[in-house]
Amino acid sequence: MRARSTLRAEVIGEIRGHVLDLGLAYWESKVIDGRIPSRSDIDPLDIPELLPQIILLDVSQIPWDFRFRLIGTNVVYHLTEDWTGSWFSKIGHMAAPSNIFTACVDVASSLQPLRNQTPYVGPHANFISSDDVILPLSDDGKTVDKLLVFVEYFRKS
Repeated sequence: MRARSTLRAEVIGEIRGHVLDLGLAYWESKVIDGRIPSRSDIDPLDIPELLPQIILLDVSQIPWDFRFRLIGTNVVYHLTEDWTGSWFSKIGHMAAPSNIFTACVDVASSLQPLRNQTPYVGPHANFISSDDVILPLSDDGKTVDKLLVFVEYFRKS
């Protein structure tokens, strides 16, 4: 089991509450002539303020599974451990038929973005939920090979 990161990257005030909208708008700006973007279309230098809130997943379609390729520092802070390199199928609460697994399959099979709300189950008792937007990426414009995810966590009132 990997140690959970001690890094913490707060959402900067100017984008707090707007991470998903900004992430979706960035992805939409990369859609050309209806073709979904590829991983190479995504430039981290375009979105530095969103990087702590990002997840990049590899997609395996036969059978369906998803591997954490990249996890932003704020997301790692909120997870029970750093899952970089791990497949959903090996993480009990993320394996099929979990809500997040099903949402990722929906996006990968439909090629359509999805906004999702997940109850917060991480190590910080003062948080209640996390919202995310899951965005498909495809090298050939037809088969989703990566998912770009932006996540924002919300404190209890």
